[in-house]
Amino acid sequence: MPIERSLQPPPARIVEDGATQFGTFDAPIPAVNLIDAQPFALPLPRGLRWARLKEWQAFQFGDERVFFNVALFNAKTLALAQVKAYDRRAKRKHLFERKLAPWALRAPTQVLDSRMAWTGRDGATIRFHTHMDAGRIEVELDLPGSRDCPPIEGAVTAWTADAEPQVVSIPFAPSTGAPTRGMVSHKGCFGLSGAIELDGERFEFTRERAFLLMDDHKGYYPYVMRWDWVTGGGVDERGRKIGFNLTRNASLDPARYNENCVWVDGKLHLLPPIELQRMAERSPEVWTVRDAEGKVAVDFEIELDGYVRVNALIAESRYRGPFGSVRGTLELSDGEQIRVDGMFGMAEDFHLRC
Repeated sequence: MPIERSLQPPPARIVEDGATQFGTFDAPIPAVNLIDAQPFALPLPRGLRWARLKEWQAFQFGDERVFFNVALFNAKTLALAQVKAYDRRAKRKHLFERKLAPWALRAPTQVLDSRMAWTGRDGATIRFHTHMDAGRIEVELDLPGSRDCPPIEGAVTAWTADAEPQVVSIPFAPSTGAPTRGMVSHKGCFGLSGAIELDGERFEFTRERAFLLMDDHKGYYPYVMRWDWVTGGGVDERGRKIGFNLTRNASLDPARYNENCVWVDGKLHLLPPIELQRMAERSPEVWTVRDAEGKVAVDFEIELDGYVRVNALIAESRYRGPFGSVRGTLELSDGEQIRVDGMFGMAEDFHLRC
């Protein structure tokens, strides 16, 4: 499918008079008041809407040596504080994860100046300060060591002023008799500075070589949440910082509403809908990402796999989240082919019933 969406100025509020506004926006939305939507067949009180609203902030960052994924995730029946760290040279992954009560996390309703944080009883701390009106995002980690994960400590700053965000509000297919429900996501790719100490080694990040990808996310997802996702970044052969986001989700109209894009030195370029196939017969396994017009031709090669299996009365997770390298091309609207060979990132085969 060709690209059928364009950038629009953001609304002041994403929900007006109970109805969600959908589109792709070129700047932060001052009030992501998705809690004010009435996306179900019968009007629900605010508390019940909150219980169905999935909310999280997640940041992927790194350079040619190390890659981190840091998330505070609240699906209400399942909440997590999670840090994944992958040493590319040693091919070693470290995982810090705590399952939380849903009231342990409070997600912000804007990214202009907001905080999201969690602190455990042992002092373990993850803090996000999203301060885009001042041109920066701060991520702080202070995690004690355990049997499964070494200590992780440090802080990084992403510099947002010279980069264009992609802010999407995407409709999902409604249930019978219900209004259209949907999700809102603010994504971006930014230069990064700071340092993280992991397993006794200090990793320094510089704006010239390191990148951070953000996802501030809220959605009234169906009872079964399902998507395919590949994201990553790096520096190309011309020294430009590249970041990309490729997702297939439950969008009602993927040609008009999707979140696929590539950033080149902070400039945003929209991409068309994609399909993802898993080539399990290959060794190592490869996930191919393609579109109908030949603008997206990316292969994600798994270096290290990751699984989460939960089967409980109120929730079931069949999650697969590998780390790996990518190769291939992404075509811009002017025909330029951006090569992503050797860049690094992560992918998800996401299935959550809750």
